[in-house]
Amino acid sequence: TAHIDPSKCTACGLCARVCPYHAIEGGKEQGFYRVIEAACQGCGACVPECRFGAIEQAHFTEEQIVAQIDQALEKDPHTKIIAFACNWCSYAGADFAGVSRIQYPHNVRIIRTMCSGRVSPKWIERAFLKGAGAVLVSGCHPSDCHYNNANQHTARRVETFWKKMDRLELNKNRLRLAWVSAAEGAQFAKVIKEMEETVRSLTPEEREAFIAKLAKAKQKKSESS
Repeated sequence: TAHIDPSKCTACGLCARVCPYHAIEGGKEQGFYRVIEAACQGCGACVPECRFGAIEQAHFTEEQIVAQIDQALEKDPHTKIIAFACNWCSYAGADFAGVSRIQYPHNVRIIRTMCSGRVSPKWIERAFLKGAGAVLVSGCHPSDCHYNNANQHTARRVETFWKKMDRLELNKNRLRLAWVSAAEGAQFAKVIKEMEETVRSLTPEEREAFIAKLAKAKQKKSESS
């Protein structure tokens, strides 16, 4: 389940608006919002919506995921594909590819989340700043989300990041959004193979310029906030 720290909550209500189970209550009068634990299903879609770091999801905290990203990119990061995969579909799809002996590039590093709606744009940014060759965000098909419609927020956040990449004139092919079901091991392998081609096509100069532009944009945003 998710937990809201009332000392950090500004009662903006953004988290409540994205919860597919209406499991968050509160308001300006109370001065904060809180999670109704009995109703929360643990998708984590509310967490990336909070700009103040007031929400955490048990077992998938910011600290835990960031540590996984950093460890995955500790050596030769430019050769790696970071794949954020939802537990119920794309993670299971990757597993199905393995048990079916469907080969795909070994340089992918899969980070499991309960729902793709938990994937934060900050994670995507961190992976790229750490030098990742490419990033995949993958989850259930839109009509089959395990958490009702939580993955609609996945699409919105990735599209927003693509727009940011457009503004910075960054190679958008390095960020991929893919819907993969638990039975689509072959599709998961296909996506990774296509991303591997993108990674191999990058020159050292392109990689360095990508990181420099993204880092500069992050610093500028930090200074203005």
